[in-house]
Amino acid sequence: MEKKGGKIVPFKGRRRGLKVSRFLILLGFIILLLGPLLYYVPIFTLQRIEIEGNVRLTADDIVRLTALEPGSNLFRLKLWQLREWLLASPWIKEATIKRILPDGLSIVVKERTPYFLVPYYTSFLLVAADGTILCPVSGDIEDIMLPILTGLELEDPALPGQSLHCPELDELVAVLEEFPEDFKGMLAELHLSEGGELVFYTGEGVQILFGQAVDSAQKLALIQETLRELDGSLAVINVRRGDRVHVIFKGGLQRDGPASNHGQ
Repeated sequence: MEKKGGKIVPFKGRRRGLKVSRFLILLGFIILLLGPLLYYVPIFTLQRIEIEGNVRLTADDIVRLTALEPGSNLFRLKLWQLREWLLASPWIKEATIKRILPDGLSIVVKERTPYFLVPYYTSFLLVAADGTILCPVSGDIEDIMLPILTGLELEDPALPGQSLHCPELDELVAVLEEFPEDFKGMLAELHLSEGGELVFYTGEGVQILFGQAVDSAQKLALIQETLRELDGSLAVINVRRGDRVHVIFKGGLQRDGPASNHGQ
């Protein structure tokens, strides 16, 4: 008992807290003793693997990357190591691995997707939007609906997993993400020129001098209007300024001014 403020306060609260503390210490001691036994309990052996997020890679590809085998003890698996092995593949951008007790493992991946074709000697490389080299292209590229990207510096040899990332590439991707799919489908080649200026080439051979990666929406509107009005006779569309367009026709004739005036 404790006398406090002229009143008698019982010690029941203190005793209850002491009992809880002792119980927790005992429980921790039991877990510490029995923890190693989890490595040998048959119920915790790996029997199923749930894989999500894979598109290009098959489930077998992912299991092969992790070297997982049925019958492995779940608590012996080093999840951080499995994740590192997965991220070693250039196709995998993110990976999350969790145990599903008593006998399962969950693997969720986010894959990189091909965004560009980059020339390399007499062939091409598939490259993701973040600049990661995914793999070389074998055979013809006619059926690969991706733009060719030039102007990047490549190390030799250029191997899968290497990064071609640079600030100019980030700016280019940001611009492309603002373009509608039908317009992106018209672009056959993208070029990163010195000074960070962007140059595009359509499948019809029209050169688009886009300039710096600014005022993208305004420049796109000028380009689309010019193509609608003058398509078939154009050689160059220059929208570097952003507020006006300058065009060069296939015969060498040039015009300056807003795209809306060119059809008059």
